Amino acid sequence: MSSNRRILPLQTSSSQSSPSNTQTETSPGAGQNGMANGYGMRVSSGTGESGDSLGREDASRKRRTPGLVAAIACTECRRARQKCDGRPSKGCTRCRVRKLECHYEPHTKTHKESLLKEIASLRQDNTRLRQENEKVEGTAHDLQHENKGLLTLYEWQRTILDTIGRNGHDREIIERLRAGETTESIADWLCEQHPIKHTLHVVPDGSYGLVGIVDAFEEQLRQDDGQGRDKEADTLPFAWTAVSSSQTLLGHLFDLYFTWVHPVHMLFSERDFRASYAHRDETYCSSALVNAICAMACHMMDPNDDTAGDVDVDKLTTGFMNQARHEVKPQNYMHLTSVQALAVMYLADLSSGKARSATGYLRASVEFLKAAELGQQSAQAREISLWGIQTLNTYGVSSRISQGSKLYAPELPHMAKFRHVDLQSSHSIWQEYRSIGDQRYLPVRPSHAVLAASHQAGLFRIIHESLNLYCGLRGLIKADAVLTLYRRYMDWEEDLPFILKAIDEEARPLPHILLLHVQFHVAVLQHLTPLLQSNFFDGPNLQELQRLVIKHAQDGIIVLEHLHQLYSGRFLMPLISFCTIHLGDTLIRYSPDEPPASNVVEFCLGLLQAASIGFPINGPLQELFRRTAVECGVTLPPNVEQINGQLGNYGMDDILDACTRLDYKQPVDQTVRHIDENMADEWASKWEQIVDSPDRPQSPQSTRKVSPSEKQLRIESLLNQ
Repeated sequence: MSSNRRILPLQTSSSQSSPSNTQTETSPGAGQNGMANGYGMRVSSGTGESGDSLGREDASRKRRTPGLVAAIACTECRRARQKCDGRPSKGCTRCRVRKLECHYEPHTKTHKESLLKEIASLRQDNTRLRQENEKVEGTAHDLQHENKGLLTLYEWQRTILDTIGRNGHDREIIERLRAGETTESIADWLCEQHPIKHTLHVVPDGSYGLVGIVDAFEEQLRQDDGQGRDKEADTLPFAWTAVSSSQTLLGHLFDLYFTWVHPVHMLFSERDFRASYAHRDETYCSSALVNAICAMACHMMDPNDDTAGDVDVDKLTTGFMNQARHEVKPQNYMHLTSVQALAVMYLADLSSGKARSATGYLRASVEFLKAAELGQQSAQAREISLWGIQTLNTYGVSSRISQGSKLYAPELPHMAKFRHVDLQSSHSIWQEYRSIGDQRYLPVRPSHAVLAASHQAGLFRIIHESLNLYCGLRGLIKADAVLTLYRRYMDWEEDLPFILKAIDEEARPLPHILLLHVQFHVAVLQHLTPLLQSNFFDGPNLQELQRLVIKHAQDGIIVLEHLHQLYSGRFLMPLISFCTIHLGDTLIRYSPDEPPASNVVEFCLGLLQAASIGFPINGPLQELFRRTAVECGVTLPPNVEQINGQLGNYGMDDILDACTRLDYKQPVDQTVRHIDENMADEWASKWEQIVDSPDRPQSPQSTRKVSPSEKQLRIESLLNQ
């Protein structure tokens, strides 16, 4: 059965719309139902009209493909299995029309290849950097060697400069320089003539230079017609001190002071002081303050350390103190730098075991501060001094309460602590400096000294009020007054920022942060101990009081052990020495078995002995604490004589010079007489109302929280080491 078959064109036009013009013979393989032929064209049977209709319908259904097809389709097109015409930098048309996020993921193979290329490139860079690093290390070694040579040359020149500013070998030095001798040979010749001990009378400025010294000297010789120098001061450089001309020695003393003393007793702004010192400006610096700082820093010097030269530490200390006293003149009493100098002189004389004269310096500093001229210094510097001197005065009084004691610190009840001070100053750093040259090798850490000083001011404001309470300035002492201050102590500890709370040995806290916690624990036990001594308490109230006092004494000893393990006890300053024996005294009296009292005595005496090299005041304090141990029936350790050296050789004047009294303990009769005899009756109810009040803010998790048994083991272990 035959029939005419027609092939439908792919596209129709007006010239091809007639059926008569589109007839052709079909191929034998074509089916009757219009299957595709071998050329990919659809074949249909039937009339022309039905063929045209099918062709148009089929053409409309044909999938349109974009003109540009991307090598990698986007995520949306890949999910829909559609062709993609986009690229990563510009989305595809399909996503743009549908308002979809066009995202491209690299092909696994392509991504792997790119990663391999990147790894290879990084390896090449690493090899190149390693080679460059080796070159830099070689250059650094050469520079270090060259720097060592320059330092040696500097020492030779400094020897010449130190001598050429004096009468003696001036002409010989000039002649040798003109003859072309090297600085090394001249310096060796000078050292053969007499040892240079760096205790001269001028401080040559580093920028003055050897040539400038020689020129100035020759000019003076011409003016004096060869008869020497009659106006030496006109040609000599500016000097803050007449005790030493060695800038190396002075720099060493400054670094010792600002490492170990200043963060604990912040009496002025370090940054402002250093700037004024460098620019010879007397706004924040004075000769009295420079000499007082150096006198205090001499106590930190190691007599066996030869990096500072052949110096006599005792003579240096005496020389700096004498000039500091000389520079505090009546016309300068109201200058803030004189007030600061007197406060530092208090620390220096106290360190020497001269508490009676030192107390006069502190009293004068406090009195002059009330009327001092504060306008020249910035608000930040003034505030640091105000709080620093108040804290120091409160600290000193708390260690030696005596008959008629009264705080002379300026009252600042309406002044916010460190309101104008940047507590997070980025320039404040700390290094464990001990010897000249340590700055080049020791790691640098943020000191947080200003932050610690701010919280120290808050702590000593509470101590200030506690002292006034027990001195009878508020009348009869009631339970609510004692407990209100106790709660403030607890709130102070809770409010410490984390950087000041982390005092575990593993965290390597800085020494002034550790000492801040020592001061806190001593303050609390001194606040509560008079109640134990009053004999007004018994039963559960007495047991709770003893538990609190013992707890703070144990915690304080643990902190001191951290300090000893991390930094040794060499730089334990006098007021911290008082804290040490107060903590030890409390434990051997109220907890002689936990830990063993003999261990406590050995630890405290050893800590005081470690610092006695630079602080003579520790000798009498050791003897007083030894006597207390004997009175309490404590078996002294067999090596106590080795620990304390020459114990028993301290007379009454030595004790008075150390404590201004014949004992270091708080006088019971002067504190107990102000306590209300009925305090114990209301103690429990007031405790619940004030200390355990439900509205008391909760503290964050303690950074050092251990069980009582664990704490006991730690104390015994630490004290036995």
